[in-house]
Amino acid sequence: MRTRPAWGILFVGAVIVGALLASPLWIDRVLPYLQDEDEALPFPPAFYELPLETQERYNAMYGDDEQMAIDFVAARLAAPEELEEPYLPGLDADPGAVQRLLGGNFVTVDPIRSATGTATIYRLSDGRWLLRIEDLDALNGPELHVLLSAFPNPTTPEDLAQLPRLQIDLGALKATQGNQNYFIEDPAFNPDNYVQGSIVIYSARYSTVFSYAPLAPSTGSDGS
Repeated sequence: MRTRPAWGILFVGAVIVGALLASPLWIDRVLPYLQDEDEALPFPPAFYELPLETQERYNAMYGDDEQMAIDFVAARLAAPEELEEPYLPGLDADPGAVQRLLGGNFVTVDPIRSATGTATIYRLSDGRWLLRIEDLDALNGPELHVLLSAFPNPTTPEDLAQLPRLQIDLGALKATQGNQNYFIEDPAFNPDNYVQGSIVIYSARYSTVFSYAPLAPSTGSDGS
């Protein structure tokens, strides 16, 4: 004996299921699970526009230290800040008496730690010491500082720790782009100690070197 499908019962069931799916109560119960799934993604959508090798670096960091990776990516994706501070003669009324002592170019450490630009140490006409950073374009990071180190090419905290007595923190990096000045006010500063040293851009929060500029003698007047 053949039985016909209970179309009426199926239709009523479909209507009930549809009503449940459209019910605000059902949506309120399910929505948190959908949100949790989205929030489980460690990085914002802009992260996935970075080069694949860069993403892999951050993902590896996330496996070791989630908060560090989140902070690094947030800083990387933040809008860059640019600064234009005065140079000679605006910086020194007697530019002909300014001496250029040491200088070098910033380098790329890896895909997530990099900067370009120059770092130069001057002796101003009034005897003050000045670090001038020009044409800087640096990857941003958490709490970046500028360090003066006697180590020539530091890439790790262990490198910097080899000569801690001669390490001078010149303060927070003022901007990731542009031209900027840092006065070296440590009374013990002697440029001879840094002839083979470096200027270091460093994350103070995570003890991470972002870039460095190895210093070499660059003597002479810089007046114009």
